[in-house]
Amino acid sequence: MAYPWTGSIGVPHAVAVLATARGCGATVLTAAAGLIVDDAVGRVGQSVVLMDADTDGGGLTDLTRYWNATSEAGADGLLGFAADRIDLTNRSVHRYLRHVHTGDPRRQDMAVFPLGPGDKPGERLPTDGTLQEIVGAAVDRLMDLQGCLIADCGVGRTPVTLEVCKRVEHIILIGQAEPVSDGDIAQSQAWLTERGLGEKVLGWVCNSPNGARLPAAEPAGVPPALMRLPYDRDGAAAVSLGRLPGRGSPLVQALSEQMTARWPDVLDDGAMGAE
Repeated sequence: MAYPWTGSIGVPHAVAVLATARGCGATVLTAAAGLIVDDAVGRVGQSVVLMDADTDGGGLTDLTRYWNATSEAGADGLLGFAADRIDLTNRSVHRYLRHVHTGDPRRQDMAVFPLGPGDKPGERLPTDGTLQEIVGAAVDRLMDLQGCLIADCGVGRTPVTLEVCKRVEHIILIGQAEPVSDGDIAQSQAWLTERGLGEKVLGWVCNSPNGARLPAAEPAGVPPALMRLPYDRDGAAAVSLGRLPGRGSPLVQALSEQMTARWPDVLDDGAMGAE
């Protein structure tokens, strides 16, 4: 089927995803969102890049280790980019990307920019004070690709996280359903606001990675959730293998509906308005 051009096909955005606490499922949601965007608009040329910007935890690097992906470099991702001998201003991210292969032609443009190879690649990153600048340059180069960039920043409120948040367009906070997360959400929002980044925050996502029951009302002192996502162990397992779960997945169904409602330009495949 041919999709007519409507002037807004797969508009790229750069988003930083911040976990408000360990174990809230931010990494799985980052990967799931990437798979959803790729499935929706990959066939019309929109590319998706997932970046691991959590230099302390490397959750996205660990999760995508089991994906069917290939790289042109022995040391890829941030580690390879940092070790490149070319001047930082002229350095390219292309050869350090892991290209994801799912067997579906709609998803051949998807790429991952991990911390790099090895069991604990974060430990091999620069410690001479240049890491912040290197990460910032990497974000800029990935944004230059004009794809949908989603950066998993983990839970650390570090100079590296701050550098990523300064450069991307939007920030999303991921929190848990349990009341203990209320303070974590407020603290993360305050940390960003104090650094002049509060206006970039689209909101927080209430996730239930461990099967906790979603609250009926909003927590006191915390703004309404941008979206609420259900517990879906099978869906999370499929994402961990680099596969978009089927339409019966509660997680993918809820996430797709919310993304379509809030960011229709990102998921526009050119069919909108077609007769």
